[in-house]
Amino acid sequence: MKMVDISQGWYEGMPSYNASWYPKFGIRKAMTPETDPAGGGRTFSDLQIFPHNGTHVESGFHFYEDGAKIDEVPLETFVGRVVIADLSGHRDLDPVTGDELEKAVRDVWQAGDRLLIRTDHPNRYLGREDYWDKPPYLTLSSADWMVENEVRLVGMDCITERPDDRSGQVHRRLLAANIPILENIQNLDQIDNQVAQLMALPIKISGVEAAPARAVVFDGWPV
Repeated sequence: MKMVDISQGWYEGMPSYNASWYPKFGIRKAMTPETDPAGGGRTFSDLQIFPHNGTHVESGFHFYEDGAKIDEVPLETFVGRVVIADLSGHRDLDPVTGDELEKAVRDVWQAGDRLLIRTDHPNRYLGREDYWDKPPYLTLSSADWMVENEVRLVGMDCITERPDDRSGQVHRRLLAANIPILENIQNLDQIDNQVAQLMALPIKISGVEAAPARAVVFDGWPV
Protein backbone atom coordinates (compact mmCIF):
# COMPACT_ATOMS: atom_id res chain seq x y z
CA MET A 1 0.00 0.00 0.00
CA LYS A 2 1.27 3.48 -0.83
CA MET A 3 -0.03 6.95 -0.12
CA VAL A 4 -0.43 9.31 -3.07
CA ASP A 5 -0.76 12.99 -2.22
CA ILE A 6 -3.18 14.37 -4.81
CA SER A 7 -3.20 17.87 -3.30
CA GLN A 8 -1.84 21.01 -4.90
CA GLY A 9 0.28 22.75 -2.28
CA TRP A 10 -0.10 26.30 -1.01
CA TYR A 11 2.73 28.77 -1.57
CA GLU A 12 3.20 32.40 -2.48
CA GLY A 13 2.92 32.80 -6.23
CA MET A 14 0.92 29.57 -6.57
CA PRO A 15 -1.48 29.24 -9.55
CA SER A 16 -4.53 31.44 -9.11
CA TYR A 17 -7.46 32.11 -11.40
CA ASN A 18 -6.73 35.16 -13.52
CA ALA A 19 -9.45 37.59 -12.47
CA SER A 20 -9.15 40.97 -10.78
CA TRP A 21 -11.53 39.97 -7.97
CA TYR A 22 -9.79 36.65 -7.26
CA PRO A 23 -7.68 36.91 -4.08
CA LYS A 24 -4.15 35.54 -4.06
CA PHE A 25 -2.60 33.39 -1.36
CA GLY A 26 -0.18 35.26 0.85
CA ILE A 27 2.03 34.79 3.90
CA ARG A 28 2.82 37.56 6.35
CA LYS A 29 5.13 37.14 9.29
CA ALA A 30 3.21 38.21 12.40
CA MET A 31 6.34 37.60 14.42
CA THR A 32 9.92 36.69 13.59
CA PRO A 33 12.75 35.63 15.89
CA GLU A 34 14.04 39.21 15.64
CA THR A 35 10.71 40.81 16.63
CA ASP A 36 9.71 38.31 19.33
CA PRO A 37 9.01 40.60 22.33
CA ALA A 38 9.77 37.78 24.74
CA GLY A 39 13.14 37.11 23.15
CA GLY A 40 12.18 33.52 22.56
CA GLY A 41 13.17 33.39 18.91
CA ARG A 42 9.68 32.41 17.79
CA THR A 43 8.05 32.61 14.34
CA PHE A 44 4.32 33.17 13.79
CA SER A 45 2.82 33.26 10.30
CA ASP A 46 -0.37 35.00 9.19
CA LEU A 47 -1.93 33.23 6.19
CA GLN A 48 -4.18 35.07 3.73
CA ILE A 49 -6.27 32.18 2.44
CA PHE A 50 -8.97 32.30 -0.21
CA PRO A 51 -10.38 28.76 -0.04
CA HIS A 52 -10.86 28.34 -3.80
CA ASN A 53 -7.11 28.44 -4.40
CA GLY A 54 -5.26 25.16 -4.10
CA THR A 55 -6.96 21.85 -3.36
CA HIS A 56 -10.30 22.47 -1.70
CA VAL A 57 -13.79 21.08 -1.19
CA GLU A 58 -16.97 22.98 -2.07
CA SER A 59 -20.34 22.33 -0.43
CA GLY A 60 -23.92 23.27 -1.27
CA PHE A 61 -23.69 26.73 0.29
CA HIS A 62 -21.44 27.73 -2.60
CA PHE A 63 -24.50 28.09 -4.86
CA TYR A 64 -27.48 27.71 -2.51
CA GLU A 65 -28.24 29.92 0.48
CA ASP A 66 -29.88 26.98 2.25
CA GLY A 67 -27.16 24.53 1.20
CA ALA A 68 -24.84 22.76 3.61
CA LYS A 69 -21.90 24.75 4.93
CA ILE A 70 -18.58 22.96 4.67
CA ASP A 71 -18.52 22.03 8.37
CA GLU A 72 -22.02 20.55 8.08
CA VAL A 73 -21.08 17.89 5.54
CA PRO A 74 -20.75 14.48 7.27
CA LEU A 75 -17.12 13.45 7.76
CA GLU A 76 -17.68 10.05 6.16
CA THR A 77 -18.34 11.84 2.87
CA PHE A 78 -14.64 12.65 2.62
CA VAL A 79 -13.21 9.26 3.63
CA GLY A 80 -13.66 5.85 2.02
CA ARG A 81 -13.79 3.86 -1.18
CA VAL A 82 -12.95 5.83 -4.31
CA VAL A 83 -13.00 4.91 -8.01
CA ILE A 84 -10.71 6.58 -10.55
CA ALA A 85 -12.16 7.28 -14.00
CA ASP A 86 -9.16 7.25 -16.34
CA LEU A 87 -9.88 9.83 -19.04
CA SER A 88 -6.21 10.68 -19.50
CA GLY A 89 -6.70 10.72 -23.27
CA HIS A 90 -8.61 13.99 -22.92
CA ARG A 91 -6.79 17.09 -24.06
CA ASP A 92 -7.47 20.83 -24.35
CA LEU A 93 -11.14 21.68 -23.79
CA ASP A 94 -12.31 18.10 -24.22
CA PRO A 95 -15.68 17.65 -22.48
CA VAL A 96 -16.20 14.86 -19.94
CA THR A 97 -19.56 13.23 -20.63
CA GLY A 98 -21.78 10.88 -18.72
CA ASP A 99 -21.29 8.15 -21.31
CA GLU A 100 -17.53 8.38 -20.85
CA LEU A 101 -17.84 8.05 -17.09
CA GLU A 102 -20.13 5.05 -17.48
CA LYS A 103 -17.65 3.33 -19.77
CA ALA A 104 -14.66 4.18 -17.55
CA VAL A 105 -16.01 2.85 -14.26
CA ARG A 106 -18.97 0.56 -14.97
CA ASP A 107 -17.06 -2.65 -14.14
CA VAL A 108 -16.20 -1.58 -10.58
CA TRP A 109 -18.72 1.11 -9.64
CA GLN A 110 -20.85 0.77 -6.50
CA ALA A 111 -23.53 3.26 -5.50
CA GLY A 112 -22.13 5.56 -2.83
CA ASP A 113 -18.55 5.45 -4.09
CA ARG A 114 -16.45 8.57 -4.36
CA LEU A 115 -15.23 9.46 -7.86
CA LEU A 116 -11.95 10.94 -9.08
CA ILE A 117 -11.73 12.02 -12.73
CA ARG A 118 -8.25 11.80 -14.22
CA THR A 119 -7.28 13.84 -17.29
CA ASP A 120 -3.63 14.59 -16.38
CA HIS A 121 -4.20 18.27 -17.22
CA PRO A 122 -1.92 19.45 -14.36
CA ASN A 123 0.94 17.40 -15.79
CA ARG A 124 0.79 19.51 -18.93
CA TYR A 125 -0.24 22.96 -17.72
CA LEU A 126 0.12 23.47 -13.96
CA GLY A 127 2.13 26.62 -13.36
CA ARG A 128 1.41 28.08 -16.79
CA GLU A 129 -0.65 31.23 -17.28
CA ASP A 130 -3.09 29.36 -19.56
CA TYR A 131 -3.79 26.62 -17.00
CA TRP A 132 -7.45 27.65 -16.64
CA ASP A 133 -7.94 28.39 -20.34
CA LYS A 134 -7.48 24.92 -21.81
CA PRO A 135 -8.52 22.16 -19.39
CA PRO A 136 -11.02 19.41 -20.00
CA TYR A 137 -14.27 20.16 -18.18
CA LEU A 138 -17.39 18.44 -16.89
CA THR A 139 -20.65 18.54 -18.83
CA LEU A 140 -24.17 18.49 -17.50
CA SER A 141 -24.49 14.89 -18.69
CA SER A 142 -21.55 13.92 -16.47
CA ALA A 143 -23.24 15.61 -13.51
CA ASP A 144 -26.47 13.78 -14.33
CA TRP A 145 -24.58 10.49 -14.39
CA MET A 146 -23.11 11.22 -10.96
CA VAL A 147 -26.49 12.03 -9.47
CA GLU A 148 -28.11 8.94 -11.00
CA ASN A 149 -25.29 6.69 -9.81
CA GLU A 150 -25.21 8.09 -6.25
CA VAL A 151 -21.71 9.54 -6.26
CA ARG A 152 -20.87 10.61 -2.71
CA LEU A 153 -18.09 13.08 -3.64
CA VAL A 154 -16.41 13.98 -6.92
CA GLY A 155 -12.91 15.29 -7.53
CA MET A 156 -11.21 16.13 -10.81
CA ASP A 157 -7.82 17.26 -12.09
CA CYS A 158 -9.50 19.37 -14.76
CA ILE A 159 -12.18 21.99 -14.02
CA THR A 160 -15.85 21.75 -13.22
CA GLU A 161 -17.28 24.12 -15.85
CA ARG A 162 -16.18 24.97 -19.37
CA PRO A 163 -13.91 28.05 -19.03
CA ASP A 164 -16.27 30.38 -20.91
CA ASP A 165 -19.45 29.10 -19.20
CA ARG A 166 -20.63 31.34 -16.35
CA SER A 167 -23.94 29.54 -15.75
CA GLY A 168 -22.59 27.26 -13.03
CA GLN A 169 -24.93 24.54 -14.25
CA VAL A 170 -22.63 21.65 -13.36
CA HIS A 171 -21.93 23.02 -9.89
CA ARG A 172 -25.64 23.57 -9.35
CA ARG A 173 -26.59 20.05 -10.44
CA LEU A 174 -24.00 18.39 -8.21
CA LEU A 175 -24.42 20.59 -5.16
CA ALA A 176 -28.22 20.41 -5.31
CA ALA A 177 -27.77 16.65 -4.96
CA ASN A 178 -25.42 17.11 -1.98
CA ILE A 179 -22.36 15.94 -3.92
CA PRO A 180 -19.37 17.97 -2.66
CA ILE A 181 -16.76 18.93 -5.26
CA LEU A 182 -13.03 18.37 -4.69
CA GLU A 183 -11.23 20.78 -7.01
CA ASN A 184 -7.59 21.43 -7.99
CA ILE A 185 -6.08 17.99 -7.51
CA GLN A 186 -3.15 16.32 -9.27
CA ASN A 187 -0.98 13.18 -9.40
CA LEU A 188 -3.81 10.84 -10.36
CA ASP A 189 -1.39 9.19 -12.79
CA GLN A 190 0.54 7.89 -9.76
CA ILE A 191 -2.38 5.71 -8.61
CA ASP A 192 -1.98 2.11 -9.78
CA ASN A 193 -5.37 0.69 -8.82
CA GLN A 194 -8.71 1.86 -10.17
CA VAL A 195 -10.34 1.32 -6.77
CA ALA A 196 -8.62 2.71 -3.69
CA GLN A 197 -9.32 4.62 -0.49
CA LEU A 198 -9.57 8.41 -0.27
CA MET A 199 -9.13 10.85 2.59
CA ALA A 200 -9.89 14.47 1.65
CA LEU A 201 -10.85 16.23 4.87
CA PRO A 202 -11.50 19.97 4.57
CA ILE A 203 -10.49 22.34 7.34
CA LYS A 204 -13.37 22.76 9.80
CA ILE A 205 -14.57 26.34 9.27
CA SER A 206 -18.07 27.45 10.22
CA GLY A 207 -20.39 29.35 7.91
CA VAL A 208 -18.45 29.02 4.64
CA GLU A 209 -18.94 27.33 1.27
CA ALA A 210 -15.44 25.85 0.83
CA ALA A 211 -12.27 25.00 2.68
CA PRO A 212 -8.75 23.82 1.84
CA ALA A 213 -8.20 20.06 2.03
CA ARG A 214 -5.23 17.71 2.14
CA ALA A 215 -6.34 14.96 -0.21
CA VAL A 216 -4.57 11.60 -0.10
CA VAL A 217 -5.29 8.32 -1.88
CA PHE A 218 -4.33 5.06 -0.18
CA ASP A 219 -3.41 2.93 -3.17
CA GLY A 220 -3.50 -0.81 -2.54
CA TRP A 221 -5.55 -0.49 0.65
CA PRO A 222 -8.16 -3.31 0.84
CA VAL A 223 -11.51 -2.15 -0.56
